[in-house]
Amino acid sequence: MKDPAQRRARYALLAGMWGFFFALFDLTEIGLLLGALGLYWGISSLRARRSAATATDATRPATGAAPASATPAKSSGGGRPQTTAAVSGVVLAAITLAIVAGAYTVQLAYRDYYTCVDDSLTRSGLLACNERLPEPLRDVFGVQD
Repeated sequence: MKDPAQRRARYALLAGMWGFFFALFDLTEIGLLLGALGLYWGISSLRARRSAATATDATRPATGAAPASATPAKSSGGGRPQTTAAVSGVVLAAITLAIVAGAYTVQLAYRDYYTCVDDSLTRSGLLACNERLPEPLRDVFGVQD
């Protein structure tokens, strides 16, 4: 397919989808990259002008009206088939970026807990790191017995 808007819409959908999965499975760096790319590609695909109108103007002769055989056939998919893919990619990329931002915020807010976990050498030292978390978050983020 030679339509760059259609290609960017597909890329946005794929980048948003894979970025969402990477962000969910704690590969936040890759999720951040794919989320940003998905958002960029989706927005640029939505902002692109309709390529069918430019193709019609380019094939029309300069003198008079175009013959009936020279008019291009309309696509059966409607005006802009990339809109659904682009919007889906933008939504998934935005969710991905929200998950990544939340993960980085938690790591920043509870930095001493994560440092303790990384530096602990024994299982008892690892369990002692739970004291650095608030009581309600120990079941969510804390090290389990």
